[in-house]
Amino acid sequence: MTVYWFMMAWVILFGILAQVSAKKVCVGEYLGEKVYEARAHLFMAVVTFAVIVFFAGARSYVADTTAYIQMFKDYPLFQNAYDVIFDSNAREPGFRLFSILIKTYISDNYTVWLSIIAVISGICVMFPLYKYSCNFGVSAFLFMASCQFSWMFNGMRQFLVAAIMFSCTGLILKNKTLLYIIIVCILSTIHKSALILIPMYFIAKGEPWNKRTMLFIGCIVLTMLFTSKFTNLLTDVVEQTDYATSVEEFKNTDDGTSIIRILVESIPIILVFIYRGRIKDKLTPIIKLSINMSLISCGLYIISKIASSGVLLGRLPIYFSMYNLILFPWLLRNIFDKREKDLVYYIMVICYFVFFYYQMVIAWGGMEYFSQILNLKY
Repeated sequence: MTVYWFMMAWVILFGILAQVSAKKVCVGEYLGEKVYEARAHLFMAVVTFAVIVFFAGARSYVADTTAYIQMFKDYPLFQNAYDVIFDSNAREPGFRLFSILIKTYISDNYTVWLSIIAVISGICVMFPLYKYSCNFGVSAFLFMASCQFSWMFNGMRQFLVAAIMFSCTGLILKNKTLLYIIIVCILSTIHKSALILIPMYFIAKGEPWNKRTMLFIGCIVLTMLFTSKFTNLLTDVVEQTDYATSVEEFKNTDDGTSIIRILVESIPIILVFIYRGRIKDKLTPIIKLSINMSLISCGLYIISKIASSGVLLGRLPIYFSMYNLILFPWLLRNIFDKREKDLVYYIMVICYFVFFYYQMVIAWGGMEYFSQILNLKY
């Protein structure tokens, strides 16, 4: 845990410095007056995320890293890779091609490969926060404390896709539907689960609590009413996905996403619902999108618990939950007055520290970190 506590301390320190040095930018008008929000400087944003990227790239063992490293070592060079790339019995051809190109033309050292993936993932998460978050420091803290950072250490293939799509937020805001769908289809060759972003794209667009989002809520209710039938359908579908092996391995022990995780990830959307009257005239396009994305994330977490499918459905919300990193700081800024705001910030920090400890130490047993190149083992 020493490495992760160091990362947390780094993110808090430089996140605070990033916010202190942030500049004010106009983001719209409210009641005839221009509304200004803080935006961090790019350099400070990069420094804040650098520690996560560094340790993610330098790792030799964390959870599924060993399997990924062995896979990379087994890949042939590009000139001998035709059968591997176009193997119809294997999944993720895009990821194989990407990895083989790195091994052939950049380096066959797995640390370089992991570092490249970590840099891409880290930048793709950092940039939307730098561009859209009204409090970059809080967003960075939430990324660490909610343990979303752990995807860069475990589950990196899916997170690579999720991070890239998060960086494509501007395409949604600018209604670049065709380009967005093309990118999703390309990234689905890295992880098929990315295809869920296509139908969810149309649900997430528009005003919060619109007909599409209400229909989605209706689907959640139906899932709760017909749990057994949904679970059987899920079992049939998953056999054809990237999760087939994992589901078979964990089907007797998987009881779905934990209630604590669901509660933590649901806080922003609960606040939105409770204080919807107070914020309805302040909503900007990015916040409207973030609310809908948060609702989708919460819904998928609930369904994963009902269907006892933490391995399959419990991993899908990562495509949507990162919008909470933008939404939550905005809610804290716009819902509460000065005295309430200070108290809420303190409560938030304490609660997220407790969750971080619970998730990392109790639920995951410390998530052991080992780096051969750094000669670290914790």
